[in-house]
Amino acid sequence: MRLYLVKDGERQVWVAALAHEHMYGYVANTGYFHDNNALRNDFYMDFDYQYEEIDIVQAKALIAAGVGQIDEATRADALAKWRADPRPLAPNDVFAAVAGLTP
Repeated sequence: MRLYLVKDGERQVWVAALAHEHMYGYVANTGYFHDNNALRNDFYMDFDYQYEEIDIVQAKALIAAGVGQIDEATRADALAKWRADPRPLAPNDVFAAVAGLTP
């Protein structure tokens, strides 16, 4: 698993984790990483965003700074979907996988 800071120009949009061609974006509103197929498609095909590989320390700092906070009013449908996600990834589990500490 690898971590990325996803940017739109200078704007920091997501902390993302790539695992086996699945892209997970950290959603600050839920406190979890969620499978994000649109982000995966952008990473592999569309190239609208910029992806900067980061380490665990950087990811934690970006999350603490609020990267991945979604506007509740304009993205209510997406947030409802993420809040109902039956298989979100906890940040510590993602970081353990990045560090190679998962069984």
